[in-house]
Amino acid sequence: MIKLFFSILVMAMSFSSGGNGDGESTYAATKSIPFNDDYSRVVTSVEEDERMIVKYDVKEKDIYVECFVKDFSFSKEHAGLLKQEGEGHVQLFINGNKVDSIFTSSFIIKALPVGTYTIKIELVHNDYTPYGLSKEFEVKL
Repeated sequence: MIKLFFSILVMAMSFSSGGNGDGESTYAATKSIPFNDDYSRVVTSVEEDERMIVKYDVKEKDIYVECFVKDFSFSKEHAGLLKQEGEGHVQLFINGNKVDSIFTSSFIIKALPVGTYTIKIELVHNDYTPYGLSKEFEVKL
């Protein structure tokens, strides 16, 4: 099986609220890279009260993210089409700004500069309507 890795260049906006209070904003180029473009995982052993679990690991300037969603299939092919229960993708937000749509359960956020970031993962249907499930965490690089 050939593993296809691809990179998506996205822009993340981070706001500096330094001691001078000037509200200066800075832009940083980031990349989110799925582990494997053909990767698909359906998890059925998640505890009943948690349909979505997000795990992450920070290694240097990279954030490795893994999403476990009960009875769910990630689908790039059906993105933008009709809503089908149990199918869709996740939206990636960094510091409140949507930076990418992710179609795999595992991915890497690369090339963020040193700083503190709020990462939000939101589960959405094929038609981009939210499932009402999201996880948020803060990382310091």
